[in-house]
Amino acid sequence: MVDHSSPMRSVAHAVPSERRERHRNPGHSRSKGIAAFTASLAHDLRTPLTVIQEYAALMREGLIGDLNVEQQCVLDVIADRACDLNRVVDNAVDASKLATKSYRVWARPCALRGILARIRPQLLRKAAIRRVDLEFEMSCEAPNIHCDDEVVGRAIANIVTAALNLCPDGCRMSIAEEVDPDLKEVGIRVSVDGANVDTITAFFRDLAKVEKPERDRASQICETSLAVTLIDRSLGTLTLALVDGGASALRIGLPIVDPVEILRRHLLRATRRHSRAERVSLIKATVFDTVDKELSRDVYNILISSLGRNDLGIELDSNHWLLAVVDWQVRTEALQRRIERRRAAVNRKRLGRPLPQVSLRRIGTWKLPNELARILTTVGGRFEQCAPANVCAE
Repeated sequence: MVDHSSPMRSVAHAVPSERRERHRNPGHSRSKGIAAFTASLAHDLRTPLTVIQEYAALMREGLIGDLNVEQQCVLDVIADRACDLNRVVDNAVDASKLATKSYRVWARPCALRGILARIRPQLLRKAAIRRVDLEFEMSCEAPNIHCDDEVVGRAIANIVTAALNLCPDGCRMSIAEEVDPDLKEVGIRVSVDGANVDTITAFFRDLAKVEKPERDRASQICETSLAVTLIDRSLGTLTLALVDGGASALRIGLPIVDPVEILRRHLLRATRRHSRAERVSLIKATVFDTVDKELSRDVYNILISSLGRNDLGIELDSNHWLLAVVDWQVRTEALQRRIERRRAAVNRKRLGRPLPQVSLRRIGTWKLPNELARILTTVGGRFEQCAPANVCAE
């Protein structure tokens, strides 16, 4: 006999199954179809583009013999155009995820220096073709930031590429890494020096003034507006900065690895995006088994994939994570079951050590925006600033 008064039964029936969800929201299946088609198309396009880039690199290394300067310049243009097309494919995938509301922020501690080192070769090649003197100033003393390094790298590449395309011949562009302890962020300052740079300055001002969209729209396929959206989803900022001589520069800032600051930015963004009041629940996820770096990353991936698109996951250390769930009726038991289903599905196909069980403990539930200060005070009192050692990737 079924106990209809059981709280666990009421919780289970409060969460609709995937089948009921499809009947209640027929657009969900269409969105998944669009996302799957875009991902398949992106894969089909990347394959020939990768071949083109590899052949250009081999020819530049002398596979077909010595090349003169003009031939090397032609190969650089070919590689640059292939890189541009790859970036367009990435932009299309990101825009599709935003349009279908399937975009998730897979943020982890990383070094901004490592992100810049990865995109530096393509930007230097683009600058050489555009006859722009591009310089990088990177510091190994900067603390780690909290972001998805691939997404932020694409966003920075989009903005710098657009600026390079506007630069006149012979001008100088500088990309400098800097730390702002007051704002608790690490950023880069993109500045341009030379004659006839008014267009670049106006471009920087437009980016800094762009209103953050209240809802992600599919029309944001333009690489610069998409970059602004991705920086915003990464809890970053775009501001104007002054350089020597009174010229304007664009500053892109990203939060350091500090749970209180990350949560503050996330909740302020959630408040800005929703006109009605919301409730946020803070949940601490813990793995009691000893885990290595790879296993900890896989557990984090399971946690993020189990959250909603407006939720947040913060890695405290290799065994603990802080989850911020923005919802009126969040249920820890339902989230626990969702995580367990995903963990079991991964373990069935996993060849190595199985993923350990994750334990959830609710810290509390508060109302936004009225109780924002109480939330931050609670987090600040429970968790010390988690700042892994700086990562200086070349």
